[in-house]
Amino acid sequence: MDERIDALLKKAQKFLRSAAVLFELEDFDSTASRAYFSMFFAAQAALLQETQALSSKQGIRSAFIRRFVEQGPLPERAGDALQRAADLQEIGDYAYDFAVSGADAEMILSEAEAFVNSLENLIKRPVA
Repeated sequence: MDERIDALLKKAQKFLRSAAVLFELEDFDSTASRAYFSMFFAAQAALLQETQALSSKQGIRSAFIRRFVEQGPLPERAGDALQRAADLQEIGDYAYDFAVSGADAEMILSEAEAFVNSLENLIKRPVA
C-alpha cells in the first residue's frame, strides 16, 4: 500500500479516537470537527487508492461522492454522512458560541466510525 494512503488511514483512525475522547469531555463542537476530518482523511485515502488527483476540501468531497457513491460501491448515505459532517464541522469551528448539540455530536461520531471503518476495509480489500 502507498505510504500516503497508510498515513491518511492512520490519521483518520487517530482523529476518530480523538473525537470519541472529546465527546466524553462534552466538547461537542470539537467532536464534530475531529469526526469530519477523520472522514475527510479516509476519503482522501480512498481517492489516492484510485490515483485521483487531490485538490481542495470541497473538491475532494465532490470527487469522493462522484467516484464512490454515485458510481458505487458505497450507498448514498455515505455521501450524506460526509456532507452532514462537513456542515457540523463548519458550525462547530466557526460559530461564535458552542453550537453543536450533544445529539448531533453523537450522531456524527457514530457515522464517522462507520464511514472510516468501511473505507479502510474497502481500501485494504484484496483486488480480485
